[in-house]
This record gives sequence, structure tokens and C-alpha cells, in this order.
Amino acid sequence: MNAFRTCMIAFALVFGAAPAFAQPAGHADSAAAHYGVHVERVVSPGGIEAWLVSDSTVPIITLNAYWKGGAASDPDNLIGVTDVMADMMTEGAGTLDSDAFKTRLQTLNMSLGFSAGADGVEMGMVTLSENRDAAFDMARLALTSPRFDAEPLERLRQQMLVGIRTRETNPGYIANLALDQALYPNHPYARRSTRETAMAISKAAIDARRQALLTRDRILITVVGDIDAATLGRLLDTTFGALPSHPPVGQIADATLNPATPLIVRPLPQPQSVIVFSAPGIQYNDPDWFALAVANYILGGGGFSSRLMNEVREHRGLVYGIYTGTYVLDHLALIRGSAQAENGDVAQAIQVTRDEITKFYQNGPTQAEVDDAITYLTGSFALSLDSDQGIAGVLHGYQVAGRDMNYINERNDRLRAVTLADVNRATKRLLNPANFTFVVVGQPTGLDASAPAPSAAPPAH
Repeated sequence: MNAFRTCMIAFALVFGAAPAFAQPAGHADSAAAHYGVHVERVVSPGGIEAWLVSDSTVPIITLNAYWKGGAASDPDNLIGVTDVMADMMTEGAGTLDSDAFKTRLQTLNMSLGFSAGADGVEMGMVTLSENRDAAFDMARLALTSPRFDAEPLERLRQQMLVGIRTRETNPGYIANLALDQALYPNHPYARRSTRETAMAISKAAIDARRQALLTRDRILITVVGDIDAATLGRLLDTTFGALPSHPPVGQIADATLNPATPLIVRPLPQPQSVIVFSAPGIQYNDPDWFALAVANYILGGGGFSSRLMNEVREHRGLVYGIYTGTYVLDHLALIRGSAQAENGDVAQAIQVTRDEITKFYQNGPTQAEVDDAITYLTGSFALSLDSDQGIAGVLHGYQVAGRDMNYINERNDRLRAVTLADVNRATKRLLNPANFTFVVVGQPTGLDASAPAPSAAPPAH
């Protein structure tokens, strides 16, 4: 449903690259100077904080804001209300109805949008420097005076209802729902909206969520571009200062994962099957995070350089592609993989995938594989930082993930410090093939969902 998606915490942010820009004068001893991303903490006169990278090279300003507390805290009878609220935030505000509001954004050559995730609500804004004050005022208007008119609300509700109807034949939706229900069926992360919850969403319910979630005391703000600290401080107060302050809503417990289910099959008439697989993962602050980044790249995160792609696709032609990565929420961490195969190839594709995970678990990677992974993961990071908007997205993702302000400049050094022993330790801890749940959606042949779980031989020492 969301029309505007800002950069959030993603695989590319954490497994992706460090900047290699010119070193600024006067900061020769700092890590920030070494890489050239100078981040400063700005505190407005009213006490609102933001991370700022001031850069006047291009006359553009990018702002990302994030409020902790998202769709996972929706009331049971209003699942989906935070998503609708986020979409409604730019459907008119103050005296401007939906069309007038969007016309004003176009006139100012700016973008402004909101999106909701399980754990928070995101706002993104990009504006030309010459329209700076007017753009920030549009953000203020959307935050403090949204209209939530009946016509756009009903339009979005109908889109939601169409999505609810059509998802029952969407193999990706079916696969991920089955995985959620197998691993953490009673957690809010496993909930889905229904026709009943969609119909229950009202203007009053949306506004209640706005007032509960979009508060000034839980906001995280990152700004990159043509603006100085003093000017930003003033605009932080005028834009966000009128937001309410009150205790957080809907505290969510950490998900407790069920034991792995070796194979789950969901029939769906189609010539190909979707395969997803998952095992317990770790949070960003775990000591093994960087070792897992390297291990994942070698196993399935490195595209055509990965072992799974090489064995399952290149050598045997069993899948169109196969990938692995991390899936991290505030209260859940998984290692996840996906593939797509012809129905007749699914059984062999899963077997080869399990065999490769087992080999990796038992024997670990080679030193050459570790070296190549680190070279790629550090060298490619600059591609994520080739624009102010890219820097804003990466930096903001780190802020939301709880990293410190200078992490963007330290990240590559931490990766380079990973050793073969570190990767072996993380592999033995996290990539036991017996801990993986496989889900298949389609009409696969030769699969037995009642077969016992594969047992992994102990890892080699």
C-alpha cells in the first residue's frame, strides 16, 4: 500500500560498504576524517536531537525521521491501522485537501512520504535548498494537522481489501505466512489484517494512532545536505516541536521461536514453486554480527559468488536464483533464504541446499573465501553512499538500529577485523542445518512433508 518508501535498515546497509571520500581539514585524528563522513549531533533550542551531515555541494536536503512503535502494536481489532495512518498522512492537511496537498508538493519540487513497519513509522522528505522553509512547513502540516478525509480513507480501504483478497493466491505471501505461523504463531509479528479489521478502521482510530505514535520524545532524525546546524535546530523546533510527548504505547515482547519444522508444503496451482527457508538469527549488537555477515556472503548472500548459487543454480540448474540474508526486527532475528524452481526440481533443489548448508556447517569456509567476502563487503559499501540521499538512508538505518553516530566510519574496520576463526564460530553457532524450516508453495513433486528432520553431523574441529 505505501507509495513512498524511505531507506530503512536492510541487508545492504549492514552487509553493504564504507565511504572513501576526501578527508576534511582539521579532523586528521578522527575516524570520521579517515573516511570523510562527518556526522554531528544537533540539539535544537527546544531539545530535539538530530544527526546531521552538512554538505553544500548539491543544493538538496534529505531528512529521515523514525518513531519507534509500529504495526506490531496495532490493537487486535484494528490490525492494519498504522499502515493506513501512514498512507493517509499525505492525503491532505490543514486547509489543503488530498489533491491540493499533492499539488503543493509538486510545486515545491519536493517529496514527502510516510511508511509503517512492524516496529516503527518512517517519514522521508527531500527538498531543494531554495524551498527549504516551505518544505519543512509542509512536513509540519502533515504531522500536526492531517485531515484524514473520508474519500481518501475509503479509497485506501478498498485497496487494502483488494490486497486481502488477492494475497490468497500470492505464493510469497502464503510462504511467509506459513513460516511465521510455524515459528512464532502467537506473536504480533505473525498477525495479518483481515476484512473485518480493515472495515473497522475509522478516522478516529487513525488519529488515535497518530497521536499515540508520532510523539516528539521517541523520534530519531537524520538530515543530510545543504543545511547548517543552527538552521536545522530552528527547523527541528518549528517542524516537530508541537508533537505530543507521552509514554510509549504497546510494548512488544521478544518472539520465542518454535523448534524447526523440516518441511511445510502449501499447495498452489502454478508451474513453479516458491521456496523459503529460515533459522534463528542474531541482533545487530551481537558480537558475532560481523562474522555472520561474512558467513552469509559466502553461503548465500554473495549472488553468483555464493556457494548456494554455485551449486544449486550454476552446476545443476535447479533454481532461477537462490539467496540468503538476515531479517532483523526489534524482537526477532532470523536467517532467511529464498528460491524459485520448477515443480519437478523442487525436491532436489531443497536436498542440495540442505547438503550445502551441512557442508558449510561441518567444515566452515576457506581463508580465501573469507578474504574475498571481506574485500567485497568493504569495497562495495561506497556504492551505498554515492549521493546525499544514499548517505542519509544508510546513516539513518544505523541510527534506528541503535548504532553510535560514528558507526558509518567504523563499519569497514570492524569487518576487516573478522578472522577465519570468527566466521567458523558464527557458522557453528548459527548455521546448523537442523535448525532450518523449509516452506514450499506450489505443486512440487516428490516431497514428503512428514519426513523426519535431517540430522547434522557435528561440525569438524
